Amino acid sequence: MIDLRQLSKTIDGKEVLQDVSLTIEKGEIFGLLGRNGSGKTTLLRLIQQIIIPDQGEILFNNVEIKKHPKVKQNMIYMPVQNPFYDKYTYKQLVDILRRIYPNFDVTYANELMNRYEIPETKKYRDLSTGLKKQMSLVLSFAARPALILLDEPTDGIDAVTRHDVLQLMIDEVAERDTSILITSHRLEDIERMCNRIGFLEDNRLTNVMDLDELKEEYIKIQIAYESDVNLAIREQNIPLLDQAGVFYTVLILKKDEKKKQFLKDLKPKVWHELPVNLEEVFIAKFGGKRRW
Repeated sequence: MIDLRQLSKTIDGKEVLQDVSLTIEKGEIFGLLGRNGSGKTTLLRLIQQIIIPDQGEILFNNVEIKKHPKVKQNMIYMPVQNPFYDKYTYKQLVDILRRIYPNFDVTYANELMNRYEIPETKKYRDLSTGLKKQMSLVLSFAARPALILLDEPTDGIDAVTRHDVLQLMIDEVAERDTSILITSHRLEDIERMCNRIGFLEDNRLTNVMDLDELKEEYIKIQIAYESDVNLAIREQNIPLLDQAGVFYTVLILKKDEKKKQFLKDLKPKVWHELPVNLEEVFIAKFGGKRRW
């Protein structure tokens, strides 16, 4: 589907991305994680050719996009904010996008607008943040692209709207084998939607992995001791997720029998092993002081 090959980009003298390679398959939802300023938005803009990489290639179905820009009709980019849309109503935007995307499905767009009760006569700039996100997604999906690039699509919207937005994405992938590359600081959204994830840090894409396999690597243990063992646990570099008095919640690799035995040697009064979620894994893998 889409192949990124050794992409590098420097902006205003600062290296933002270095040697980034990634392949996204048909019907895959890939979650791109990273701290603010890590290059997530830059990578999406490179794929859409809004900016051009200093080095590397971007191919869609083995066709280099830079040399054959018409293949961009198979991709659409939804940024955090879209000032281009501001002065237009829904119908005006449909007229514009139909000329750019020949497969634009007006009937489908109208159906989604009615389903989510999004006003069609208001200008985009006059809609609430949640309605803007929903309309942008409606227009993106109605363009019938093979790949959708989503930059923080659930940022700034309420829980009910988030649920609708996420379900719309999941349904689109299930019904049409659309591929989605999504950035988000909401790890619960990534966990719900994505097949694979990757983490942008130090200008590079690292730890590209299957989400289910990643979670299977770790185990969460809730334990209680008669005395305070916080320092002893930390000295062993065991990620401590939570502490309430002498009750602790820690995360370790399932295969790390040494750390597991260390915790047992402290003679716990309570020992419960539990499944983990994505946020807990990232605390263990990248350190609690990271922000994504």
